[in-house]
Amino acid sequence: MQTPRLTSKYTRRTLVAGAAASAVFGSSIRPSLAAPKVINWWYEGATPAQQAALERYLTQPFNASQSDYKLVIEYRGSGLPDQLLVALAGGQGPDIVLTNGPAWTQRFVTSNKLLDLNAFAQKFGWKEKLAPIALQLGTYDGKLIALAKTIETQALFYNQTLFKQKSWTAPKTLQETEALADTMLKAGIQPFVAGNSGQRFANRHLLGIVYNNYCSPDAVYKALCGELPWNAPVFVEAVELLNRWWDKGYFGGKRYFSLNMNQSFAVLATGKAGMAMQGTWAFQWVPDTFDKTKQELGVTALPQLSPNVPYPVFVLGIGADLAINAATQVAEGCAMVFDRLMDYGFVEKMSQVWEGEWNIPFAKAPPPVATPDRIQAEAAELRTGVTEAMMSGRYGYAPWTFWPAKTDDYMKGGIEEVWLKQITPKQFSDRLNDTFQQEMKEGLVKTPPPRS
Repeated sequence: MQTPRLTSKYTRRTLVAGAAASAVFGSSIRPSLAAPKVINWWYEGATPAQQAALERYLTQPFNASQSDYKLVIEYRGSGLPDQLLVALAGGQGPDIVLTNGPAWTQRFVTSNKLLDLNAFAQKFGWKEKLAPIALQLGTYDGKLIALAKTIETQALFYNQTLFKQKSWTAPKTLQETEALADTMLKAGIQPFVAGNSGQRFANRHLLGIVYNNYCSPDAVYKALCGELPWNAPVFVEAVELLNRWWDKGYFGGKRYFSLNMNQSFAVLATGKAGMAMQGTWAFQWVPDTFDKTKQELGVTALPQLSPNVPYPVFVLGIGADLAINAATQVAEGCAMVFDRLMDYGFVEKMSQVWEGEWNIPFAKAPPPVATPDRIQAEAAELRTGVTEAMMSGRYGYAPWTFWPAKTDDYMKGGIEEVWLKQITPKQFSDRLNDTFQQEMKEGLVKTPPPRS
């Protein structure tokens, strides 16, 4: 593990007038102006283009807008989560805390390492700007601890060039999905690209899809509230469905373990695979995949896997939370940074360079994006769909946002045991339920907001 570099963030630089100047100007000397206080934000990894966009659209405008604070962003890469654990435990770390979402945020909440943002929410009007469910998910025991930075959903991405050549239509039902996947297999085309090399968390992306689109969001909600066990027949059936798809080779068999999500998405762009059940984060891979192959990407809602489930369902996930370090001396400045993120114009500009990473959970759907770029338009349409789903209650539940930590961890490895025939779908469901029930007893399950 990379050892975090704990920087001294709270020094203030001042311009000091010399003694000679004091003698010359006497009582007319003006107090020296304090340099702006540094707001330190540790970020994950980002490409040079993405870093430049964040500098252009956030850091520079913020620093130019006032003289009290200076925002400095440090890119820490994939080691950020562990670095935050070590730094905050020692009462240090960045002023702005970026976590991987509610499951990670909860770790800092229980140790009182994050500030209550309620006063800032009142001052800046965040409760009018952000979707109520997003605020509820960031609230613990009445304290608003975190703001959702990135709202995610999952969708069906497909190679539209290939679909046009074959006269295929994106499936909307279970029957259509399996019929098309079987047709692809016969043609030597992998139905769904997917991979988990170095990214075991990708396994539960697939579980989340079958739980929501086969069992229904209502069933998932009841389970998360403790009203329905995770080994109820409907959940076992969902795992059996996913296992059947695995056995048939829909996900590429053993190749699944040798590719990561980005690499597998590149296969989709070659036409050697037809579809991908991916998250909105996949939009950021389009320039390095579809733009290079000159093939066309299509995007639509995930298929309805049971007639008991509405269509479409937008799985709601929070890819990142923003919070303020309890040890900071620049809390007001951090809140000012957060407020600048809650702007439709900022999101649109950032999304032109860094699609899928800046989906702020606005209370109202953003205005239509005027762009000739079809992919940006598709992404904007998905953002609108998620916003409308949040406000109308037509949303599902992403495991990485709503499941407690140990249950979420078990999903990642346990489903592999099913695929490798080490345990049955029923045994997996039993163990998942046991893990969840234990976490519920320990008070580690955050009950989701009531469905509207």
